[in-house]
Amino acid sequence: MAAKEKFAEPTYLESGFGELEYKVIKSEICCRCGTCEAFCPRIEHVENKPALVNYDPLCGLCFTYCPRTFLDMGAMETKLFGRTRKADEALGIYTKAISSQAKHSSAAAQDGGVATALLVQALQSGVIDCAVVTDKDGEWRTIAKVATTAEEISASAGTKYTISNSVDAVRIALEKGYKKIGFVGTPCQIQGLRKVKLLDEPYQFGQEKIALLVGLFCMENFDYDALMNGLVKGRFGLSPKDVSRFEIKKGMFRVIDKTGKAHEVKIDETDSFTFVGCGPCFDFASELADISVGSVGSAEGWSTILTRTDAGEKIYAATLAAGAIAEKPISEKGLALAKKLAAGKVKRFESKCAEMKVSSIIR
Repeated sequence: MAAKEKFAEPTYLESGFGELEYKVIKSEICCRCGTCEAFCPRIEHVENKPALVNYDPLCGLCFTYCPRTFLDMGAMETKLFGRTRKADEALGIYTKAISSQAKHSSAAAQDGGVATALLVQALQSGVIDCAVVTDKDGEWRTIAKVATTAEEISASAGTKYTISNSVDAVRIALEKGYKKIGFVGTPCQIQGLRKVKLLDEPYQFGQEKIALLVGLFCMENFDYDALMNGLVKGRFGLSPKDVSRFEIKKGMFRVIDKTGKAHEVKIDETDSFTFVGCGPCFDFASELADISVGSVGSAEGWSTILTRTDAGEKIYAATLAAGAIAEKPISEKGLALAKKLAAGKVKRFESKCAEMKVSSIIR
């Protein structure tokens, strides 16, 4: 029996890579998440963007699961949570909001180190058999890796603040035969993977092996060359090799050098370094993750945690029970601040969508 007779044809058969290239990549709304590269053997990362390197059979999948071609948040929420977000749920649908801190975190860990603790617990308890994490080289260029030990996960801790096609490393994990893959990443990356997991199309290419999605809070991300040349080198006179960490604190973007000195600028002054593809994104708190982690809303050294799905609730409870993290109530003031930033990102999204003529992403 021919495949066409056995399986229903994909909905977006007429929309191959050419459509993706025209509507997303050349329009500069591509977020460089790496989803199309991860699940299509004909698409690779060439000159820092997705490129077709072989014949396009017009299967339509790259167009279908790209988070920038179309994204109906209400439809995805209904599939994932059984309902849509209420008007007052600015941070998306979640079951618990708490402040948390890892008991033992690496020096590189961002804020409370909880994302690392969650992945380590998931690995050690068998919930996942590997974790796709984003590391960096000596020049702060991002490198997506498949981590299989607690040490490898911890070594990749810390926010990198520049665009990365990290989802592509899910492909590597699948090729290596891993069956329970954990992933930590930004809202756009989580959107891509959640689209893949919720896909109605009749294809099996390993999406059931994505076991845990840990999402990060993200207001915006930065273009590597613009950030390094314009800010790190141009304004602060530093080499990327001199940088120990980046952080955003109290409205300031801070670069901490290896002597411990902080160089900072108001976050409002970093717009020229922002990656243009971040424009049509409304998602501040990784609303489609199993569990979301961010610093906004919690005291310094602590993380704000939002558990969203059964998988997210279970891994958080297990990590707490194992004594790997501590928790305390999040303040109403802290939660209100996070909601304020989320609402601000939605307003920017609406403005950017009008400017960039994007109408297929629905909040």
